[in-house]
Amino acid sequence: MDIPKRYLLLFILIIFVTTDLSHAEIQVEIVNNLGSKMQFHCKSKDIDLRDQRLQPGGSWSFQFQRNFFGRSLFYCSFDLPNGRRWFDIYEEPRDFIIGFSIHYLWRIGPYGLCKYTLYSNRERWNGGCFYWNKK
Repeated sequence: MDIPKRYLLLFILIIFVTTDLSHAEIQVEIVNNLGSKMQFHCKSKDIDLRDQRLQPGGSWSFQFQRNFFGRSLFYCSFDLPNGRRWFDIYEEPRDFIIGFSIHYLWRIGPYGLCKYTLYSNRERWNGGCFYWNKK
């Protein structure tokens, strides 16, 4: 009798944790470190965030809840002085961190992007730098 109750409690706990984590609030912020105006367009399969423009040093952000199955993907195309470039600005599993509110900061430069993760206590962790995606 005792063992089935344990399995039931474990099952309920697993459902609660996975459901709660699947609804984590993700914020993505893009900062223009090009030294000139920047135009870009971000979207996912279902959401189009339209054309955006940033002055040098300016920032823009958007928020979303991650996909229940862990397949969230947002990508952006950037019109740069050396041509159009694009990058997967949020891609699971690369960017997923267990938590309830995650803030990613992307600094855009001429050769690629550098990612920082800001936690609720505002502590920054350098997530690395990436080159633009291949065409």
